[in-house]
Amino acid sequence: MSTACEDTYAAIQMMITEARHEDAMVALEQWLAENSDHALAHKDLGDLYFLEGKTDQALAHYEKAAQLNPENTDYLKNLADILYSQSDDVERALAIYDKILSIHSDDIDTLMVAGHIRVSLEHFDEAMRNYTRILEIDPSNEDAKHFADRINCHKEVQEASESSPEAVCQHCQALVAQGQLNESIACLERLIQQHPDFALAHNDLGVLYYQRGDKARCVKNYKKATEMDPQNSIFRKNLADFYLIEEGAVEKAMEIYVSVLKDDPEDIDSLMAVGHICTSLKEKDSARTFYERILDIEPWNFDASERIEQLNSD
Repeated sequence: MSTACEDTYAAIQMMITEARHEDAMVALEQWLAENSDHALAHKDLGDLYFLEGKTDQALAHYEKAAQLNPENTDYLKNLADILYSQSDDVERALAIYDKILSIHSDDIDTLMVAGHIRVSLEHFDEAMRNYTRILEIDPSNEDAKHFADRINCHKEVQEASESSPEAVCQHCQALVAQGQLNESIACLERLIQQHPDFALAHNDLGVLYYQRGDKARCVKNYKKATEMDPQNSIFRKNLADFYLIEEGAVEKAMEIYVSVLKDDPEDIDSLMAVGHICTSLKEKDSARTFYERILDIEPWNFDASERIEQLNSD
């Protein structure tokens, strides 16, 4: 390139630096009319078109820059990024990201994007290789750890779901014990899609949504669980507890607790709940009856003893 050409291009880059984008675009178009094989000019013009929101023109110039200098990873990244984020051509974007990695295998940003694309395509084993490579380079990378854990979780759920819905619920409980509340909820939602009449999954979802503070979804799932398995006292008591504690719907809660006691007169939870309700309604004699019934069943029940003492002292 002649000195005059270099000076002209330097002037164009100064326009870009000074944010004189319109002037720079016009100058670059004129420049490329005479220097069509100048890769950097195509890249710069692509950048300007992208800033202007002209995605098609930007893509065309990024394509040309990468074609002219196929080993330049910056040009390849520009092309892959726009294909991935703007054109939704993820397959081709992934192929370009892989080419970048063949040149620079330790490029963490590219490894991360390639892993994300493979997850979206459900190529989980290949995605895991990307995330594992990141952790080999940077063992403290929390993002890579998180996404690798999610893939492992997905595999475990798939394995569990191939055996039984009960196994999936057990796996979800294990996830909660590990602090993975959102992952457990997602697991149970998938299970319900596969087994919409599986009451235990609805109940467990209700519990998890309650922990997350989503009361509307909580009560919806509690109701669904009791509809599907109306004899299950745990499901019924969860719903009654919600009515009592969250909605203050004493009559609705009492009706459920009483129905549980008809089936099992020695249900301690329901006896205690009815005793508390009677206390709140100033029905001391009735409350005392329920607490005494608890002590007939469990003489060591400290809570019931303490409640009776409070009633006697009032």
